[in-house]
Amino acid sequence: MHQLVFDDLTDYTVMSQALDNQWMPTDLAAGRQRRGAPTGATEETVRAAAAELRRCLVNSATLVVNRAHLVNNPALYGNYLPTADPADRLAFTRLLNDRVIVPYLYTEREAGGEYAWAYDRTVHGAWRRLIADEAEPACVRFSWDDTANATENGVVGRYFSRQISALRRIPAPLLAEHLRLSTERAQALRQGILKDIYVWAGEQDLDSDITRNSLYRQFLTRPGTEPHDLLLREGDQIIPAKQLVDLLYSVGVPAKAGSVVPLTPPDSPPRSVLDELNQVTDEPRDPESIGLLLRQLFADDLHRAVDGPNSYGSLSLSDVLALRREEEWRNYIDALNALVFGRFTSGRVPAPDELSESASSIARLHARMLGKARKISRGHRGFQREMGVTLLLESAGLTLQVVSGEVTVLSGSIQAASAAAGPLVMRLLFEDRGRLRSGGRGGLGHSITFPAVRLGNLQKDWQTILRVYGGRVVEGNRGHRDSLADLQAPGSS
Repeated sequence: MHQLVFDDLTDYTVMSQALDNQWMPTDLAAGRQRRGAPTGATEETVRAAAAELRRCLVNSATLVVNRAHLVNNPALYGNYLPTADPADRLAFTRLLNDRVIVPYLYTEREAGGEYAWAYDRTVHGAWRRLIADEAEPACVRFSWDDTANATENGVVGRYFSRQISALRRIPAPLLAEHLRLSTERAQALRQGILKDIYVWAGEQDLDSDITRNSLYRQFLTRPGTEPHDLLLREGDQIIPAKQLVDLLYSVGVPAKAGSVVPLTPPDSPPRSVLDELNQVTDEPRDPESIGLLLRQLFADDLHRAVDGPNSYGSLSLSDVLALRREEEWRNYIDALNALVFGRFTSGRVPAPDELSESASSIARLHARMLGKARKISRGHRGFQREMGVTLLLESAGLTLQVVSGEVTVLSGSIQAASAAAGPLVMRLLFEDRGRLRSGGRGGLGHSITFPAVRLGNLQKDWQTILRVYGGRVVEGNRGHRDSLADLQAPGSS
């Protein structure tokens, strides 16, 4: 077995929340609250997680997977059981041997070791036979010195323990936006279960880390069952609280590793909802510094923008393996790497024109890569290839869009401006111009929403923004508003 540390993973490395065996799409979570719901993962949740596995393998060079998930998530172990499709089983083995899928070991020193937590021994036996007879995976830890590794793992544990109390500090409007709640329900969430979690966390042993399982048993898991049964308590606050807890849990290792990008599924809350935890100031910011908002552009947001739920669900693992050999895929990954680990290095924030150039380039390369995926795929579902990119700025009746450097203002917008202060919302839209309109989840049109800038004087600051972005200013119609509404329909991010 090859022993790696995170600094050895230099080719666009990600970890995915969707490979956590607790993850499920928002629209399927409510079913886990119903009486009579079956224990464990359902066919629908496994299918969704399997599509996310393929999405991560397409959108990264290296995928780090928690060693627990390899033996407790059917979306993963279904690829190496004896009953797996032979071509996919061979592809999964190849992905392990090529260091594409890299198991992350917590305290274990080998991938097939005995684990201290519950698992299916039949699955574990199949995993041990795979790595004994066919696969030789490279495994990663924070350190292979056990003392140093324990210290680093302690940082991850403390991150979850400390931040779990801070969930109730997320402003209600942000909870409403990211969890798709009304403002009233978001406020009730803060004053309800998130407050209860805050009080409970303060009563726990100060010298021991709070585990997700203990929190689940106390607040989320149906009484009389275990977290791995995937059965939830009743109540309209349970699912949004679960989403926040799971998201926080998923970013612990990437936050410590630094060079690993945490990816969230497009139909779950984005990483940015947690990044807002410490942004509680109401101080206004200069509209001319709008480029500083780009600091919040995590690769997670970009991936959510160009991909939709189940985008790659029709690709087999052998299809994915073939796609990764193509030049179009390599060019796309190199462009992602150049943006995330090139232009955002050492605290540097790209200028707006740099972001626009990078986003447009990534969208084009992504479209070409999808075209190649369509040709390779053995499935019957096609992939959409023509993606449009628009920068959209909105505030209190004003809408500005930037397409290929041309600034378009909605007809009558400037005249509608008032002297009132208000937030400016900036979105980067990726529009799938040829997508299927069958109502399925396969559409690729999405938008990135950045943290809001608060304007002082709306009309004056809007004119400042126009000057900052420059270019030709024309009056347009409201057609792109329809596109935006379409992008934000169910199935969009």
